Amino acid sequence: MAPGDHRLCFRFGMGEVFLTLDWYMPQEKKSNPESMVVEGMSGVRSIDRFTRSLLDSFDEAVCVLDEAGCLVFLNRAAEDLFGYSEHELRGRPIFSVLEMPLGLTPPGREQKPITRAEERFFSANEIRFRRKGGTIVGARYKLTPLNNDGVRLNLLRLTRIEPRERCEGALDAEFNLQAILDTITDGVIVIDDVGTIQLLNPAAERLFGYKREELIGENVNRLMPSPYHEEHDGYLAHYRETGIRKIIGIGREVAGQRKDGTTFSMYLSVGELKQGNRRLFVGITHDLTRRKQNEEYLSILSGAVEQSPNAILIADLDGRITFVNRAFCRLTGYEIEEVVGRNPRLLQSGQTPLGVCKRLWETILAGKEWQGEIQDRKKSGELYWALETITPIRDASGKVTRYLATQRDITEQKRDKEALQESEERFRQVAEMVGEWLWEQDPEGRYIYSSGAVYAILGWKPEEIIGKRYLDLLTPEDREHWIEAIPPIERINESFYKLINHYRHKDGHEVFTESTGAPIFDDQGRVIKWRGMDLDITARKQAEDILRQRERAIEAASVGIVIADARQPHYPNIYVNPALSRITGYTREELLGRNLKILQGPETEEAAKEKIREALRQGSNCEVVLRNYRKDGTPFWNELLLSPVRDEQGIVTHYIGIQTDVTERRRAEEERHELEIAKHIQLSLLPKKPLRLPRAEIAGVCVPATHVGGDYFDYFHYDGNADIVVADVSGHSVGAALIMTEMRSTLKAEIRTTSGSSSRKSAAEILRALNQLLYEDLSAAELFITMFYLKYDLGRRLLRYANAGHNRALLQRQRDQTCSELDADGLILGVKPDVFFEERTLILEPGDRLLLYTDGVIEAQNEQGEFFGISRLCNRFSADRSESPEMTIRELMSDLRTFCGKTEFADDITMVILQVR
Repeated sequence: MAPGDHRLCFRFGMGEVFLTLDWYMPQEKKSNPESMVVEGMSGVRSIDRFTRSLLDSFDEAVCVLDEAGCLVFLNRAAEDLFGYSEHELRGRPIFSVLEMPLGLTPPGREQKPITRAEERFFSANEIRFRRKGGTIVGARYKLTPLNNDGVRLNLLRLTRIEPRERCEGALDAEFNLQAILDTITDGVIVIDDVGTIQLLNPAAERLFGYKREELIGENVNRLMPSPYHEEHDGYLAHYRETGIRKIIGIGREVAGQRKDGTTFSMYLSVGELKQGNRRLFVGITHDLTRRKQNEEYLSILSGAVEQSPNAILIADLDGRITFVNRAFCRLTGYEIEEVVGRNPRLLQSGQTPLGVCKRLWETILAGKEWQGEIQDRKKSGELYWALETITPIRDASGKVTRYLATQRDITEQKRDKEALQESEERFRQVAEMVGEWLWEQDPEGRYIYSSGAVYAILGWKPEEIIGKRYLDLLTPEDREHWIEAIPPIERINESFYKLINHYRHKDGHEVFTESTGAPIFDDQGRVIKWRGMDLDITARKQAEDILRQRERAIEAASVGIVIADARQPHYPNIYVNPALSRITGYTREELLGRNLKILQGPETEEAAKEKIREALRQGSNCEVVLRNYRKDGTPFWNELLLSPVRDEQGIVTHYIGIQTDVTERRRAEEERHELEIAKHIQLSLLPKKPLRLPRAEIAGVCVPATHVGGDYFDYFHYDGNADIVVADVSGHSVGAALIMTEMRSTLKAEIRTTSGSSSRKSAAEILRALNQLLYEDLSAAELFITMFYLKYDLGRRLLRYANAGHNRALLQRQRDQTCSELDADGLILGVKPDVFFEERTLILEPGDRLLLYTDGVIEAQNEQGEFFGISRLCNRFSADRSESPEMTIRELMSDLRTFCGKTEFADDITMVILQVR
């Protein structure tokens, strides 16, 4: 053996087996082996291969445990018996895992006493445990301590007891008892004479919410609420001392407490069991929660039936009365014992029509509920009316087993109804003699009576509206209004007075009535119907509406309206509308009682004032525009329309003045006039016709979006060259037009100074000169210019161009199907005083075309908000290559208008086309 190995010897049957263990003991433990015992066999490493093979060949289950009961080795027979592999159990406390009785715990381990109930059903060498799958298995066992050179182990050998063997020993009784305890629905708890729980079944676990291991060994008072929790130990002590029983041997209702703290009612039976000197108590608990709920429900139901104000009778299928309540006795005068067992026919009076009785029996025999009015006879012989309901009572399967009849005494209501019918008859006779529409409605608003006047008001005959709801006769708007405005019908119980209703006449025209009505109540205070009358006020309502509309229109008018009293000196104002206060700055109170001369000032035209005075003298109309002044002194232009109002004799009693602030309108008219002039100037500066040269043709168009646009184009021919310029001045105002005019003049001057000389400026130099000359004016006006400038040498077909931040020109080669863009670096004009502009050159060939345009072309939008775009412009330009520049521009403008549809151009549209010949 190696220095770290130890051999332990034990016997199996006729032979001996030596168990060889490889374990490690630290140096400090060798000098004190007891410390090794205390800490357990944590140093055990393995069992040699031969010993493991030998033990695996045994049919008997073999386990090697350390001194703490933790598994060191498990043979195959033990794995089959337990259902666990050695890997799953190694190092774990096997007695806890398999729920073995604690009495088998090896010596030296802290033990929890085995219960007396468990001791009773086990012999000294038999045990039960729970396999991995949860099943309970019985086995015979032998636990042998092993000790060699300070190594303490325990050898546990087990042989399964097969079911056929259980009848031969005490284990069979334990299994039978366990099966009984596991299946009964009542909880079973076994305690000792000091209250410690020894045993409980699954039903007790479910009842109290605890698991078995949480209660075994605990005091049973844990399952009791106060004050029983505190008193129970004293009761057991008293019984041990005196032997006087209180609950033992009997049963009673007590309270229990679950794990979650809730309490419940239960029935507890306690029996005493003695085993030698030991005393055990067996408690059987039955949950009363559902029974208590049922008892409470039956108590409520019984109370409701007994206290019901209606008479209630229950009869079996043979018609024998089995139950009546006290209200039945009060109604009929019979005592309970006088009617139970008898047939309900004893109440019949003979006055109920046979047809009613026939329908009653047909309905209940069909298993349906019947309700109707019947007349019965009391014990005293007095007749009474009852509203009776008979309902079949069914069992759980749906079969009718009894009939339930309820009766509500309606004798007084019947008498009142008869008296009311007589009164209503008199009322109807009076109504026929009254011209107004008299009506009656049921609680739901349906007409049950109408006088003949309804025909004159709504065109309906009385019989045509009976059964209709009053809402059905209203206009849809008024019907919706009242549906939203009135509360639920059952909550309406007050009279109404002069309520305006908006009806639809039978022929379709609208009718207004003034409605007054009141509810009619029964003895219980419930509304049984409504009675009222409607007065036709259509003509009055229309006149009032016209006046009201006029007043609202005057109040809401945007122009100032004033009414002056012509019968008093100086024509004082008697009415002014809010708009006049807004226009003049005076409040209504400041204007009332005064003359509108307060609006005149030093520059008010004398001619206008005289025209007003003459109209007042003549009592005629007057229309004049004059300068007035607001309260704060600011002037405004006032357009005054003055009209007289005459009485029946033709005498002028009032003047109505309509005053409109036309200051902005006059300013707009002046600006529009200026813009028209600017537009005329702008358009006059543009080329009037295409430029047709031997080797090129040029055409252009400019369409301003408003009166004055910011776009500009020009082309001119000199010294064998053709120059083209397209520019866009920011803004659409007179200022933009003036800047454009200045730019054109400056450009023409620059070209004239270099025309005919050898030092002719290039396209880039012209842009640079324009920027320097216009910079100050553009900065002061807060405007800027984009420009594309090109020079075309007709003889050499050489194109030179420069760009000041403008849209790139489109080049369409004769040999290509698509367009290309021409661009050069350069900043927009007016941003910096000194800017460098790049110039590029290009040789053109016959048939080539060039398109210059402003951003208004590609940014034009259709009704869906989609832009025309460069791609669409290039496609349309390429498609028209056979046309002249002038015709191509017309086609492009047509395409633009078609694309935009009803949408107006948001920006100026400018295009110039150069075609090489």
